[in-house]
Amino acid sequence: MDLVIRYDPKADILAVKLREGAIKDEKLLDNDVVLGFDEMGELVALEVWDASKRGLLKTLADLANEKREVVEVLLKRSHGGPLDNK
Repeated sequence: MDLVIRYDPKADILAVKLREGAIKDEKLLDNDVVLGFDEMGELVALEVWDASKRGLLKTLADLANEKREVVEVLLKRSHGGPLDNK
């Protein structure tokens, strides 16, 4: 599956689907980012609320042209290491 990025301008929510899989658990970070995990605890999707106010739309749109691994590395670095749902 290719990386899928969608933006809802009315809600100002940026949704990023990283891989196939049903979301079984979600974690709300304190910066209005919601991480979606599958039954194995693997990150499959994320939502960024107030995305336009954060300046993320152009950045993530540019990343959509890159490999999915770029987004995963950035996510891991922004949270201090491998992501988990604990």
